[in-house]
Amino acid sequence: MQTKGVELFGTLLVPEKKTKKAILLISGSGATDRDGNTKPTYSNDALKKLAEDLTALGFATLRYDKRGVGRSVSDSLHTEGLRFEQYADDAAVWLSFLRKRYSKITIIGHSQGALVGMMAAQKSQADKFISLAGLSEDAYTTVKRQLSNQPAFVVDAAYPILDSLKLGVKIAVIPPFLNSLFNPKTQDYLISFMKYDPRIEIKKMNCPILVVQGTTDLQITLEGATAMSQCSPYATLKIVEGMNHVLRQSSKEANENMGTYSNPTLPLHPDLVNTIKIFLAQ
Repeated sequence: MQTKGVELFGTLLVPEKKTKKAILLISGSGATDRDGNTKPTYSNDALKKLAEDLTALGFATLRYDKRGVGRSVSDSLHTEGLRFEQYADDAAVWLSFLRKRYSKITIIGHSQGALVGMMAAQKSQADKFISLAGLSEDAYTTVKRQLSNQPAFVVDAAYPILDSLKLGVKIAVIPPFLNSLFNPKTQDYLISFMKYDPRIEIKKMNCPILVVQGTTDLQITLEGATAMSQCSPYATLKIVEGMNHVLRQSSKEANENMGTYSNPTLPLHPDLVNTIKIFLAQ
């Protein structure tokens, strides 16, 4: 797929029986590929398994590598030039690709991909939308909450940088222990990302919405998902007991929970696919 000079790659799965219904799956933040993996750190195949399960139910599914990730790597792409809006533009192009082939399109956005999907749906209309363990607060609030669990010296160093980026002001000198988060090369991207709030973007959608949130998710809070779902009259909240951020059954115990991030042999949470199936059948 060509979009503004960038070649993007994806996987389209087609069920045996001809269908008019398709699903676009959008992966989460960072270098997360079409299968839901952030290699070499995490490999769990969450989105690959979900795509295969949904295709088995009779839906065509399309998942793709974001620009700069997996096969969608190009010499023309540079970290400094990345902006959050580009992710939404790319998703809208994939949505248009599906629209030419199928009459009913559902977007499923996982984690940050939910916000990307909300914005893409505004550019190229979707028939249904699912926020799956989706970002439910703006990036500034989310990062600040996640940093609050860190040692005091990390918080004291990180919060002023975060506050500055929120105002659109870049910081040239970053402590080494925060460079992976606030690298000067990615600060323009972070500034662009912080402009958008899922609680605002969800209000701009006028299709049926399902917000799916697990109770053992260590990255997205149930309170945040609940609050976001209440921002739209089109949204319904479905709580999946014992599901974590990578869509597996787990407790909240950190070692067990994080262990599922790198175990692709684990099945998806047993209630997840049926929850989606019921929504898509409505």
